[in-house]
Amino acid sequence: MIAFESVRKSFGEREVLKGITFQVPPGQILFILGTSGTGKSVLLKNIVGLLHPTSGRIWVDGDDVSQMPEEEMFPIRRKCGMVFQHPALFDSLTVFDNVAFGLRKHYPEYSQEQIAARVRECLSLVHLRPGVETKKPQEISYGMQKRVSLARTVAVSPKILLFDEPTTGLDPVTTNAINHLILELSRKLKTTSLVVSHDMQCALDIADHIIVLDKGEIVDQGSPAQLKQSRHPLVRDFLREALDAEGS
Repeated sequence: MIAFESVRKSFGEREVLKGITFQVPPGQILFILGTSGTGKSVLLKNIVGLLHPTSGRIWVDGDDVSQMPEEEMFPIRRKCGMVFQHPALFDSLTVFDNVAFGLRKHYPEYSQEQIAARVRECLSLVHLRPGVETKKPQEISYGMQKRVSLARTVAVSPKILLFDEPTTGLDPVTTNAINHLILELSRKLKTTSLVVSHDMQCALDIADHIIVLDKGEIVDQGSPAQLKQSRHPLVRDFLREALDAEGS
């Protein structure tokens, strides 16, 4: 369970989050939609302690992380796998060593055979074929790099997956593939997933619940079916864009 209660976050005089309250039940896929600069990514960073709320409380599996000291955040971060906008792979390492990086750090007791087996398993989970593990990131497509980033994230078995604009820079076909991979991984690994996005079509396709932010506030939320009936102007704009893209 992830829960926000009246969370506010300010940077100087600029208030980015304005009293955010919601809950994410275990195993649910939550999409957080909104225009650029409305606080979506700030919300994710508060979950893992990269930022702390100005006021309000955040719980992760019953632990209040709102003002948790840095030295106590390690167990929380072990539960959370974060996938950023860009793959952020190590260019000097092979795909194998990129995926193995977290395993070697968090599981020093693993043998080379155990690490190799887990790397192969995770590359298979993201539908990358044998042989890719010997390549460097610059030798594979951007879409494949995104998959490697996902494999690296799930390798350490997080309970919670946090996606910050995971389809940025991808063509529509690859975007659709990555979104359905998020759905597949979330269901297969039984993770709770939070996806920051501005893509209503993706949210309608795979989300259990959708929150729409505008200027730091939740202006509407509900299941995909409920959001389709929304009368809020911003939600209607998002829906119109999704329908236009679907028909193009």
